[in-house]
Amino acid sequence: MKMLTWICAVGMSLSLQAQNIFGTWQNTAYQMQYTFTQEGTYQFSSTQFGQASGNYLLQGGYLYLYDANNNPSVQYYLSGITAQQLHLSDVNQVQFTLDRVGVAPEVKGMEAFSKSKYPRVLAGSGKQQIIEADARLYAAAISFLVQTNIPEIDYKKIESALIKDFKTDAASTMTDLQALRSGMEYIFTLHDPVEIGLVRQQILGNIYWMSVVNKHASVYWDVTDSYTDVIAFDETNKLVLTQKDLDDYLDYLSLAYQNYGQQLTAAMRSELAQQMVSNFAAFRLEDKQLLACGSLLKDNLVAQMNAMSSREQQQFQQHLQQQPPSVDWSGADMDADMVKFLMEMNNMSHVSMMNVIENMGGGDDYWELKQTDDYGNIIW
Repeated sequence: MKMLTWICAVGMSLSLQAQNIFGTWQNTAYQMQYTFTQEGTYQFSSTQFGQASGNYLLQGGYLYLYDANNNPSVQYYLSGITAQQLHLSDVNQVQFTLDRVGVAPEVKGMEAFSKSKYPRVLAGSGKQQIIEADARLYAAAISFLVQTNIPEIDYKKIESALIKDFKTDAASTMTDLQALRSGMEYIFTLHDPVEIGLVRQQILGNIYWMSVVNKHASVYWDVTDSYTDVIAFDETNKLVLTQKDLDDYLDYLSLAYQNYGQQLTAAMRSELAQQMVSNFAAFRLEDKQLLACGSLLKDNLVAQMNAMSSREQQQFQQHLQQQPPSVDWSGADMDADMVKFLMEMNNMSHVSMMNVIENMGGGDDYWELKQTDDYGNIIW
């Protein structure tokens, strides 16, 4: 199983979103021009309609534009996208095409896998070749899935597998690489840790289903599996719960409730963990998804708090404690209140904490909080 299988796991639902719309586009007939940035902002100019700017969202095959006050402005249906053209239609079903101006800017985060940083040639066939940067991209994809940096000994396994794939079928391997690159570019365009976590879970869940349930073994899965202790699996939604995600989610809850002035005792934590594993498949989908995003939630909250001064941390806790959780766990029945507990954390704690952080001037970009090594690689 090549890496393409990994990206194909979510390719159907992300086929349009995974395309890079960053840069400048124009339509000469309507004399209009759009510029989209990776940060989610846009600028519009037209001889007929004037100028506008604000934020945009690309979701579910639609392009949503918001004005400078974040009010809905324009909605387009994205009927197709290539490297050079955007095919759109408005609410009146008027169709038009935007042509790219110049070349697409490189997605921030992908510079770590550039030819200039890892130029060593691994194998070649005619005009096609694979370089170390390609293998490093494979390794980064696995590191993203398992939420830890894999050591050089495992990187060498990935590199050898990639060389073998290329020598067996160079054309398919190059197609796989392009699909992987597009998928990683899309991941770097996301900002919210829950969004990023959901994409990670879609990929990991489908890979687990194909590799373990359907027994399609590969070196890539072997490396991934060595860092992935799956303790529960929802086959209907292809959603896995790993031991790391569970531990990190409980750490996240403990830290969150400390900020609210409450404590999650060791006994509560142990009982809660047992209930989460045994009842995982029966939980609401959104609760399972939040639980399976534990590593990224903890990572983000810790990074946000570490970026605060002592005074800012006190202000953060004071804001939260003005509206504490309605569930007091000092005497709660864990069995009866399990779903209520998850909904409480889903609907209030995460949203409230992120809102308070944003109101205090904290960043809402997950990647900006991540540290990198000398090569620009994410340190998980």
